[in-house]
Amino acid sequence: MNVDSTKLKDDKLLEAFQKDLRDTIDATSDDTINIDERYQLFLSQLKEKAEQHFPVDKNSNRKRKEWLTTDILKIVDQKAQAFIEWQNNRGSKLEPKYQKKYERLRKTAKTMAEHRQVEYWDEVCEDIEKSIKNNDPATAFSIIRRLRGGSKRMENIPVQDKNGKLLVNSRDTLKRWGEFFCETLNVCALIDQNLIDQIQIPTLSTTEEHRQNAQPSIEEVRKAINQMKSRKAPGSDEVTVDILKAGGEPVIRWLFYFFTDVWKNEQMAKAWSITTLIRLYKNKGDKKVCDNYRGIALLNATSKIFSRIILNRIQGLIDGQLLEIQSGFQSNRSTTDQIFTLKMTMEKRREFNKPLFMCFIDIAKAYDSVNRELLWKVCLNYGISEKLVNLLKMLYKDSIAKVKVNGEVSDTFEIKT
Repeated sequence: MNVDSTKLKDDKLLEAFQKDLRDTIDATSDDTINIDERYQLFLSQLKEKAEQHFPVDKNSNRKRKEWLTTDILKIVDQKAQAFIEWQNNRGSKLEPKYQKKYERLRKTAKTMAEHRQVEYWDEVCEDIEKSIKNNDPATAFSIIRRLRGGSKRMENIPVQDKNGKLLVNSRDTLKRWGEFFCETLNVCALIDQNLIDQIQIPTLSTTEEHRQNAQPSIEEVRKAINQMKSRKAPGSDEVTVDILKAGGEPVIRWLFYFFTDVWKNEQMAKAWSITTLIRLYKNKGDKKVCDNYRGIALLNATSKIFSRIILNRIQGLIDGQLLEIQSGFQSNRSTTDQIFTLKMTMEKRREFNKPLFMCFIDIAKAYDSVNRELLWKVCLNYGISEKLVNLLKMLYKDSIAKVKVNGEVSDTFEIKT
C-alpha cells in the first residue's frame, strides 16, 4: 500500500477519509459472505480509500534538500531560463539586458536559499525539542535519523548453510533463511505427559465465566485500537495500525461486527494465520551465521487488536496471581524499572561493604520452543475460561510463516511451537 503517513495528521484529510469509509465499508459487515471474503473486501476498500486520500507525492522520491521550497525552485527555474536567454543573445545588443536579468535572479535565489536554510534548521530544532518535551523520543530520533541520512539497512550478505558452506546466490540464501527459521520455530519440547495431566483446572464462578466469555463491546474495540503502538511495520496484508486509527469510527464499527463473528464462531480469517518474519542482527558474532540473528514477527494489525482485547480481559486476573517479585509479563513494569532496582541494590551493597551475588540465566530460544498443550493447560489453571483458551488456540492454529529478505519472500512453512 502506497500511502504518505505524514498526511495522516491532517484533520481535513482524516475527516474526508472517514466520511468516504462511512459510505463504503458499512456494506462489508454483511454476514451473507464468508469471513475471508468479508476481510479481503474490507482490506481492498480500506487500501483504495487510503491511497486516494493520503497519496504519495510524485516528487517525494526525488532526492533534494529538505529546506527547498516551491518558491525557491520556481526562482531557480527562472534563473536557468534567464541563463539560456543570455547565452542565446551573446554578442547582440540585447546581451547586457539578459545578463542583468540572470544576475538579478541568481542573487535572489541565493538570498532566498540562505534565509530558508536558517528558518529550516530553526524549525527542525523546535520539532525535536517539542517531541522530547511531549515525551515522544521516537519522533525526535526519527528526525535525527532522517537528517543523518543513509539509514542502516541489512546488507545483502551471504550466509552459511548447516555445514558452514558459504551461500552467495540470493535464491540459496533466501532458502537458507526459510530453513533456519523453520527449524527455530519448530522445536519439540520434551514434556512429561503426566505433568500436564496433573495440572488442576479450577471451576469458575458463573459471574467470572460470563465476564470472560461475553462478546467484545465496541468500547473494548476502541480501547484496544488506541492501545496499539503507532509507526509499526504492517503484516502481510500491508495495513498499518496508523491507517486503522485514521479510519476512526467507521473502522471501529466494522471491526466490532467482524470481531463479534470471530468471537462467536471461533473462526478467524485465514490471513491472520500468516506471519512475515524479518531478520535482526544481534550485534555479536559472525554476520554470515544465521544463529546470530533473531526473527521479528510482523503480524496483521487487525489480529493484534483482537489479541489485545483478549489480553485486556485476562490481564487483571493474571496479575493478581503472579508473584510480587516477578517482573516479566506484569503490567506497568518495564526493563527500566528492573535496571534501576539492580543499580540501587549494587550501590547499597557497595555502600555497606557487603557482598552481592547475582545469577543471570539466559534460556536459548525460550519462546520458540513452548509446548502448546502445556500452555493451554496452564492458562486454564490460572482461571482463564475455556472460551478464551479456544480463541487463543484459534489464533495459533495452522500458523504459517514466510521470511522476507531484501524484498524477496521465502516459501511458507508451518509453525508448531
